[in-house]
Amino acid sequence: MAIYHLSVKTFSRSKGQSATAAVAYRAGAKVECEREGRTHDYTKKGGVLHSEIFLPDDAPDWAADRQQLWNKAEEAETRKNSTVAREFEVALPKELDEQQRIELVQDFAKQIVARHGCAVDAHLHDDDSRRTNQNHHAHIMLTTRKLEQDGFTNKTRELDQKQSGEVVYWREQWAKTANEHLRDNGIEKHIDHRSLKDQGLEREPTIKMGVNASALERKGIKTERGDHNRAVTAYNPDKLNQHLTTQYNQALEFHNKLNFIKRRLPEIKRDLAEKQPNLYQSLDDLGIPTAEPIEREHHELQRAEQTQSVSTGLDRPVTPECHSNERGRGLSPTGSIESHKLGQGHTEARRAEDKTITSTAPRNQVERPQKSLEPSEQLEAPTAQDNAVEANNEQNRADEMAQKRLKVQAFLAKCDEQAEKYHKHKLSQLRDKAQPLLAEINNLKDKKPLNPFKTKAWQEQLDNKIEQYDKIKSVHDDIKDKGVTAEDRQAVYTIAYKRNPKAYDSIHAMNKEVRTYDKEQAQHELEQRQAQLAEVREQREITKGIDKGGMER
Repeated sequence: MAIYHLSVKTFSRSKGQSATAAVAYRAGAKVECEREGRTHDYTKKGGVLHSEIFLPDDAPDWAADRQQLWNKAEEAETRKNSTVAREFEVALPKELDEQQRIELVQDFAKQIVARHGCAVDAHLHDDDSRRTNQNHHAHIMLTTRKLEQDGFTNKTRELDQKQSGEVVYWREQWAKTANEHLRDNGIEKHIDHRSLKDQGLEREPTIKMGVNASALERKGIKTERGDHNRAVTAYNPDKLNQHLTTQYNQALEFHNKLNFIKRRLPEIKRDLAEKQPNLYQSLDDLGIPTAEPIEREHHELQRAEQTQSVSTGLDRPVTPECHSNERGRGLSPTGSIESHKLGQGHTEARRAEDKTITSTAPRNQVERPQKSLEPSEQLEAPTAQDNAVEANNEQNRADEMAQKRLKVQAFLAKCDEQAEKYHKHKLSQLRDKAQPLLAEINNLKDKKPLNPFKTKAWQEQLDNKIEQYDKIKSVHDDIKDKGVTAEDRQAVYTIAYKRNPKAYDSIHAMNKEVRTYDKEQAQHELEQRQAQLAEVREQREITKGIDKGGMER
């Protein structure tokens, strides 16, 4: 893409400027100023490739003379602080040759004359012709008044009013005109008057070098402005995104490794507790969580959802009979995504209890005998009294399970409440940490130094504070979006176990009983449905046999 640049300048007597001096310098010519009584001679100036005056159709003949034109323009302004001239400075596409650039400036100058009725004096420059990267540009000087047959008349104030939109119009018009000339000359490039943000580009704009910085750069001395423009030019979003993606993947891999170590830490500590109790105590004194989480099986979760048990939030302890690896001792990752995970505790009595599997036969279970019983071996049918006793026992057991289920549910509700408080406490700590940084950032913004040599240090300090604030805000927003996590609940369970191991183990035992009872009930209901289906099939077979026999007769 070719470079776009259009800036609007004014020349005012209040700044000690004059139209005759400005045009003499840009034209590389000699102009005598009648108002000042002095001669401005810039005939030795180099880099002026072309100069040309453009006038309205009814302009007087004297306007074609540069010296008379600008002396008359000075004469038309009577105030000591008058604006005596205006200038459009534009960058010319280097893709065009010299004649094509002249034609582009001629086209644009004629449009200005037609729209505002003023006189235009255009000058094409190439100030840095000694460098490989030539600086093709044009200075288009405009009179501040309309030029008519009788001379200069009304001011072109529309160019001084921001609300008129004239400057914005000419910025866009320059881009359109330049793109037309590029296209007409078979060049597949274009310029865009819009800002980089409006174009959807992420890179920063380059800054103007200025006379002093340009002179130093030509001598091979690097300047801050030159370094900035070189960095902007070298910006490659695709390469940067690739680099950032690689760094992100490396950070993600490191994060996963840390999570793995965090999940295995309780298991390692348990081994240390058995083999090296002194070292275990040292780790415990550091405040590292020591509760042993329990991993819930996927099929148990599905079963609990089907039976709509309120104990879905609790975990079943893993026993050696269920797993043959090191997790058979009831250990699981600390960072498990399952909610409501309870630890088993650390006592030998607890582990000894987990090694025993209690198997309770489902009530009223219908079993098919492996072989026919002899008449002497037939069992007597249960009496009505036996059935009543059994029903009463079942009701008592159901009531007992309901009470235990409520206790477990109350414990989990309390843990959830504590986890919510812990989550809010973490957010509050981050906000307290970020508030002073935000105050420092606002204070720095209000105290931007006027000295340009101190701006760099000020900007670095501001960027450092903003970076610190953004990091804290990112962590805060991440924690807030995730809400109460499994890690938060695990921390609460750890504290609960440390405070009262016996009470914790009691709740755990209640949960185990409730889950076993729910499993028995589900199994019983399944067998009842199977028995009913078998009875219906048998009845259908009998009915089908009777119907078939009647048809044969």
